Amino acid sequence: MIACALPGCAYHSLTVPAPNRGDQNLHPVDSNAIAWGALEDPKKAEACVGTNSISDVQVRTSLMQSLATVLTLGFWQPSHIRYRCGKLPTGEGEFPQ
Repeated sequence: MIACALPGCAYHSLTVPAPNRGDQNLHPVDSNAIAWGALEDPKKAEACVGTNSISDVQVRTSLMQSLATVLTLGFWQPSHIRYRCGKLPTGEGEFPQ
């Protein structure tokens, strides 16, 4: 019964072997997949426009989002995504400004 009160149901994390984080902020994005993933509103990492690089990604599905997925037999799959941007890569022998 205590598990029902927890805000998070499942967490997935993806990071690169040696993160080169450009910022420490996690930028939130809500995502919805409909019709078993056939229809999805493509999301862009708007905060990473300057670097065009992502350091790590976290996907969270709450208990209510999981319940919605189960009750619709997977037709609607909501989730919450957070990401961090990476730094601009430097060339060999260059120093970042």
